Amino acid sequence: MGHRFPFPCLPTGWYAIALSQELKPGQILSRHYFERDLIAYRLESGEVRVADAFCPHMGANLGRVGCVEGDRVRCRFHGFVYGQDGQCVETPYGGPPPRGARLGHWPVEEKSGLVLVWFDAAGRPPFWDVPALELEGWTNLRFRRFTIPTHPQETTENSVDFGHFTQIHGFTDGQITEAVKSEGELLTTSYRAMRGIPTPNLSWMQLPVDYDVIVRGLGYSQVNVRIDPLRIRFRTFVLPIPIDDENLDLTLAISSPFDLGPHARLISRIMVGIIGREIEQDLDVWTYKTYLHAPKLAKGDGPVGDYRRYVKQFYPLDADGNEVSDPQSPRPIQKQASPA
Repeated sequence: MGHRFPFPCLPTGWYAIALSQELKPGQILSRHYFERDLIAYRLESGEVRVADAFCPHMGANLGRVGCVEGDRVRCRFHGFVYGQDGQCVETPYGGPPPRGARLGHWPVEEKSGLVLVWFDAAGRPPFWDVPALELEGWTNLRFRRFTIPTHPQETTENSVDFGHFTQIHGFTDGQITEAVKSEGELLTTSYRAMRGIPTPNLSWMQLPVDYDVIVRGLGYSQVNVRIDPLRIRFRTFVLPIPIDDENLDLTLAISSPFDLGPHARLISRIMVGIIGREIEQDLDVWTYKTYLHAPKLAKGDGPVGDYRRYVKQFYPLDADGNEVSDPQSPRPIQKQASPA
C-alpha cells in the first residue's frame, strides 16, 4: 500500500461486498473494490452473483446500464444478455453470440446476512470457508459503513491490541479471559472490561462486558458480546474490504436475539451508535499512524506479535517465493461454475 505499509494492499480472504438486506431481487449493486468495478445482483431464484462490472462486448458499466431480467443480466447499451454462468446467451442481431463474451464471475457465498466474495491475488479458488450463523430468532443487521485510508491488517489488529481499549475507548479493568489461539485462517480470543453502558432508564452504569472475538482472515471479524448484569447479548461484525491501495470500506453490523424481548431491535440500534462512536475514536489513529516492523511492545499491549505472524498467510507467494502484490496480474477472478 504505497509507502505506508510494507505488505500487499489486497490480502487473500472472504470479504463482505454487501449485506443481504441491501440486495433486493432485480437490483444491481455497483461496487468498487479490489481496484476494480464490480456488480452484485440477485437472480430470480434468490441466488446472488458477483461479476465484473464491464460488459465484455463494448465495455459499458453494467452497474449503470445493466438490468436483471429473471436469472439473466441485460446490457442496455446494445442489448447483450448474460446467463447465470456469465456467458453471453443472446444479442439483438440474431445468430450465435460471440464466444468470448463472458462476464467474469467471482466466488460468492451468502450467509449470516452477508454477501461474501472471495479474493486472492494469486488466482487461487477458495480454500477455507466462513461458517454460516443461525439467522432465525435474530434481528436484521443494523449497520454503519466508514471509508478509511488504511489497510485491513491495521483495522483487524485492533481485536488484539488490548492496550488501546483503555486509552482510546475508556475501558477499565480489562483482562484477557481466553488467550489468543490461531489455527489456519481462524484466530480467537476473549476478554472482559468494565465500561459505561446505558441502562433501560437511560442512565449510564459501569458494567462488566465480555467479548468473544472470532477472526477469519482480514475481511471478517465477529465479536460476540455479553453484558450479563443486563442479560444482554448481541453479535457484532467488523468487515473491512479494500477499495484500492489507499482506502478501505469498513462495515459495522450488529444483530440481537429476539429472546431479549421487545427491545431487541432497540438494543441493536443503541449498540451500533455506541460502537460506531468507538470506531470514530480510532479514525485518527488509523489515518495518520505509520507501520513499525518492530514495535517496542510492553506488557499489557496484548498479543500483537502473535497476530502479525498469523496474518502472513493471507499474502500469497508466486513461484519464486515473492509476495503477489499486483492486483491485475495474475488475475484473481475465478469463473463460477454453471448451476447443475
